[in-house]
Amino acid sequence: MQQHLLRPSRHLYLHLSLHSSAKIHLFPGSSSFSSSFSALFEDDSPVHAPSSSFSALFKDDSPFCTPSSSKSAQNKDEGVVSHESVEKFLKKFMFLSMGFENSTYLAPGQKNRPQLSMSTCEQLFFEGGEYYHLCTKPIEDELLFRTEDELNEMLNFIALATYGGRCTLLAFSIMENHLHFVLEGKREDCAAFYDDLQRRLLKLHRTDGRAKIILAATPQLIPISSLKQLRDEIVYVIRNPFVDRRNVNLFSYKWCSGYLYFNGLLDFMQEGESAAAMPLTKRRAFKHERDGEIDPRIKVLNGVALPSSFTDYRRVESFFEDAREFVHWTLKNVESQVEIAKRFGEKILLDDKELWSVIFKSCKEVYHVDGPKLLSNDNKLRLAKTLKWDYNAGNAQIARCMSLPISVVNDLFPLSTKGPRP
Repeated sequence: MQQHLLRPSRHLYLHLSLHSSAKIHLFPGSSSFSSSFSALFEDDSPVHAPSSSFSALFKDDSPFCTPSSSKSAQNKDEGVVSHESVEKFLKKFMFLSMGFENSTYLAPGQKNRPQLSMSTCEQLFFEGGEYYHLCTKPIEDELLFRTEDELNEMLNFIALATYGGRCTLLAFSIMENHLHFVLEGKREDCAAFYDDLQRRLLKLHRTDGRAKIILAATPQLIPISSLKQLRDEIVYVIRNPFVDRRNVNLFSYKWCSGYLYFNGLLDFMQEGESAAAMPLTKRRAFKHERDGEIDPRIKVLNGVALPSSFTDYRRVESFFEDAREFVHWTLKNVESQVEIAKRFGEKILLDDKELWSVIFKSCKEVYHVDGPKLLSNDNKLRLAKTLKWDYNAGNAQIARCMSLPISVVNDLFPLSTKGPRP
């Protein structure tokens, strides 16, 4: 029998016995919880999981690799893991134990076990590390970046911080008054990534009095716990410039990674040169440091780092089944985008088509009718209030999409009305 003893923080202990029966014992503090999955793994069970299925959970590089063959091994610090790691382990354990494509009976010792029904995207998600959405607080009355040159400087700093740190950049968007990043790595490494960016910005603007503005852009690190959430957060980041500006194409904003994913034209774009091949003076100007050493993997075009050289866009593509699913997730998943915007305190801006999708969904799920024309007058006004306060729709937009007279909408929401729902 193989046994592993995990010592997560806050006195949460997990004991897993890998045998014909598998039991999990959680001991949070003085209380205990025990859940047995023995029926799943008995030889006469319709789903008989080989013990090798679980060996992947205890690889040498896994936080759960704490063999209990000796008491000394149980006392090592590397057995200490976080609640998030335990939660991730339990999710993966359930996938491995129950995620088979069929329940065909397999006699003991029979080969060719059923394949896992877990999608490739799910497997890649669980095999990866921790994921975070890092967003800085939007600055209301000032701009972080006032010119295109300053936006380009930030691209260079992101490239340097990515290769100088220990996390992977999956998506990013540089806005004039805030920043968005989706990162893969340990929490402390993701925090160090932003600390590096902030240090470089403060050094660049140390003489122009903008340090206060840079420090006001305080970061938030939002943990990502599921594949769906990861997709939502990535899409939110790359939609940000498009939502904020009417003249921006969703997949062509230069200071965002949105144009990289599933783009068959990348091979025809200029690749640029290695930043390490630039003359010393240009390398120093690139870093704004006397040290001119630059990672050769960073590619530049006209002195500006190319996002394709420091963003792991191929990994992001692996989290979607195909290009069609990616585009559908980007254009159709309105409700999730609204929830993320609310969480960050950002302004919600939907175009008419997006607002129509919200209206028709509300009609079916809340009012049980097929469309707004079938709503009673009272329900039309109730839905109009939802669009105003929850989706930040303007009076004219509400009137258009709900087929209401503008005078009625203006009476319901005086044009001077601002602020949150009363």
